[in-house]
Amino acid sequence: MSLIDLHTHTTASDGMLAPDELVRHARERGVDVIAVTDHDTVAGVADAAEAGDAVGVRVVAGIELSTAREGRNVHMLGYFVRPDAAALAAELEQMRAEREDRARRMVERLNELGYELTFSEVQTQATGAVVARPHIARALVVRGYVGDVSAAFSPELIGDGGLAQVDRRLPDPVAGIATIRAAGGVAVVAHPGTLHHAGDPVALPEELIEELAANGLGGLEVDHPDHGEAARERWAEVADRLGLVATGGSDFHGRGLRLGTCTTSPDAFECLESLVGR
Repeated sequence: MSLIDLHTHTTASDGMLAPDELVRHARERGVDVIAVTDHDTVAGVADAAEAGDAVGVRVVAGIELSTAREGRNVHMLGYFVRPDAAALAAELEQMRAEREDRARRMVERLNELGYELTFSEVQTQATGAVVARPHIARALVVRGYVGDVSAAFSPELIGDGGLAQVDRRLPDPVAGIATIRAAGGVAVVAHPGTLHHAGDPVALPEELIEELAANGLGGLEVDHPDHGEAARERWAEVADRLGLVATGGSDFHGRGLRLGTCTTSPDAFECLESLVGR
């Protein structure tokens, strides 16, 4: 039976492995199919696909698009996207600029709080990738201000609502679905039962999922490391009721839980692929 992991990250965003390293790791782990779903970028897809062809791992072109509704983050996974699609490229370029501006302002706030840090140090951690909060966290670790990345996501630093946190403009999830579909892809809500960096799990309202399903959503990520058994059962039921594909992925960043820990069934993957272009 094929192992299919549809949620992975590379150094193109906040992952620890380069795209080709991720693919080789997948081969070592016996994972047959991976989706490269970096945050707000498709920069790692081409290298991963080339490496996949060389070692026999199928690479699905994907993305994890940041969206929000009424202050609530909604991470939107896009699968089978065309990385060169004009609408997607335009949206991602704007998001890259806004991410960089946000990071600069967060560094300024940290300076005001007494933490000596420069934006160039953050860029060093990003190594050319889209700048994100984990890169600021890593820079704080290097400086010795916190012991690890997770400790930086606190109310005193860069956690949601933290003293150095800066909000940024994000598209509405309905617009996110439209962007993914315009790029030829299928949209799936990531980890609907939890919000990252927000402390206790905060599930998305089912009413929102129903609205998104009526606006072209293709699936729900049911099998995710942050979903307990009860949450997986709940979201599987929601997916079935709304006619959405139940997917799974490890949300692998190169640390913590292993690649292939959470997976998508071959039947679900086939259903997901059948939605391309519809």
